Formats: sequence, structure tokens, C-alpha cells
Amino acid sequence: MIIDRLFAEIDLKALINNYMLLKELSHGKDIYAVVKADAYGHGSVPCSLALEEAGCNHFAVTVLKEAIELREAGVKGEILVFGKTDSRNIDLINRYGITQTVDSYDYALALNLQNTSINVQINIDTGMSRLGIMLHKEEDLENVFQEVYKISRLKNLKITGMYSHFTSADSDIDYTNKQKHLFDKLLEKLKKEEIDYGKAHLKNSGGIIEIDDVKYDISRAGIALYGYPPVPTKQDFLPVMSLYSKVIAIRNIDVGDGVSYGRTYIASEKMKVATIAIGYADGYMRILSNNDYFFYKGYKLQVLGRVCMGLTMVDVTGVDIHEGDFVEIFGKNKSLEDMAKRAHTITYELLTNMSKPRVDRVFIK
Repeated sequence: MIIDRLFAEIDLKALINNYMLLKELSHGKDIYAVVKADAYGHGSVPCSLALEEAGCNHFAVTVLKEAIELREAGVKGEILVFGKTDSRNIDLINRYGITQTVDSYDYALALNLQNTSINVQINIDTGMSRLGIMLHKEEDLENVFQEVYKISRLKNLKITGMYSHFTSADSDIDYTNKQKHLFDKLLEKLKKEEIDYGKAHLKNSGGIIEIDDVKYDISRAGIALYGYPPVPTKQDFLPVMSLYSKVIAIRNIDVGDGVSYGRTYIASEKMKVATIAIGYADGYMRILSNNDYFFYKGYKLQVLGRVCMGLTMVDVTGVDIHEGDFVEIFGKNKSLEDMAKRAHTITYELLTNMSKPRVDRVFIK
């Protein structure tokens, strides 16, 4: 395939490097490779297959459709669905061998009534207030235990795991420890009452790095897997994605000429301007208008004017650059974290923006 205008280069060696670092931080225990949202924009199928070849046996997604896509592509390991699948699709869960999260007894009962056997994991809400059986304080413990017990009695559901999710492992260690304490108390009670909850997991990317605790059976890694640990670390995590776009026009403008819609940039001197084939329809955010740069052979090419739907203009005055050349939007030479700060967002959003169908992907093995 000829790259027509822009592409994301996905370095699968960097992905495996990050997986091995996370596994090392988890004392050799495996992790759930979180490949939801098309592996955070990196391509869920190629990334999952590469990880499985490297020894990863556990994958996590948000919706059933994502799980089926992986299974049909040949992924053999466990696939956990975090989200809430309509109970009428239970035959698909069974057919594809998917593990479904349950977040309440009522939902578990609805699945059980379909008379199809499936594996499930129980989500415990220790503070996210999003999904899961609510365990926000110790006084909730008995009610949560009773709900888990009732789920364990449903004949068509086999509990293979139990998990919760940190809200602030990257910013509030005290609250993180509170969540950990609540989850641990529940596990202790279930063990004491001989309720089999399968494998327990709590730590996300930040938790894997910040909390050195071997009591859990497995961890979950999302953003760190793709090279962006959410907390400081001495480990050498590598960005997996680099984004490049083509120069499609170059022009000289005079003093007083405006650039792009609304003339938000006016030239104060004669300039050379390049038009780059990327815009907000491709996931490059409009908030970066007049507030970002692209990288080319050591030069920072400042964004000029408003980002258009499929085009962005940059200053190339004094730069030896030509139509057909590619510039780096982010990657090895330009920090995605810094770009996220300018866009008042997080790396997660910028990466998942690259799931746009107009962005071609090239996988490097």
C-alpha cells in the first residue's frame, strides 16, 4: 500500500519491551494487556498477536465486539470484557469463549437466566463510582459479601476473577491505599468463608509501578504498555507509536498575509509556509491551533493559524523541505506528553484519536 498522506508507525518491539518491563515489575506474574479502543489507537489485532507471541495470555477490552474481533483474528488467550454486554448476546460470549464482567447480582442473574454457561469476573467499586458492586467504606463489606455470595450460587456462571480499579494511582497514594485496603478486606472475608473468587487483580499501570505487592494474581496494564507510564519511573518505557504526515504544498507569503480560517495568524515578515496533510478529522486536535509544532530534521515547525479539517499549516522559513516529505507529528523526537499539556488533555485521548480510519498504520517488527 502506498502511504497517501499520513501514517502511524507502530513499533511492536517497543511494545514487547514495555510488556516485559511491566511483567518484571509484577514479579514475573502475567498482566492483562488492555487493548480496548483498538489498543489505544495502536491496532488491537497486531498488538495482541505480537503480545501473545511474546507470552502474554490475558487481554482486556471494553465491549464484546472488540473481544470477538480478537478471537476471530486468532488470539487464543483469555479475553475479559470490562463493560456490560446485553444479556441477549450471551450465546456470543459462550461461542467465542469470552469472560464477561458482572457488576451486580441483578446483572449476573439476567445472564444466568439465559441458560448458557459462561465465565465471569466480578467488578468491585472501591471508589470509581462507575461500575461494580459498591464498597466505598468498610460498613459496605457485609452487603458486598452477600451479593458476591449470591452470584457464586448461580449455576450457569463460573467466577474466574474479581477486580477493582484505582482512581488515582498516579496522584493520590493515600486514597489508593484506602481502595487497596477495602479490596483486601473483601478478599480476606471471601477466603475465610471459602468463596472461590478466582484470580484477584487490582493494580493498573500506575499501581504496578507504585505498589510493590505480590499478593494479587495478575495486574492490568494500559497506557504504560504503549510507552507512557502515568507516574515517574526509572524503567525504560518506549513510545510505541510515532505519527507522520506529508507535506502537500509550500508557498511564500508576505507581511500582512493571514494563515487559515479567521486569520488568527498574520505574518509579520516574509515567510515560507508548508501545508501538512493532517487535521482534526484525522484526530489532530483543533485546540492545537497556533499552539504546537511538527518536527523535521532537527527543526521545530510551528503550527500557524487554525487547524483545518484535514490540513494544518506550519512555518518552514529557512528549512530545506519539499512537497512529498514527511514531518513527525509526535513520536521519537517530539514528546506526546508535552503535546497533551498544550491540548489540555491526556496522552490517552491523543493516542485513541489515531483510530480514525484516515490514519494508515505501518507495523514494525
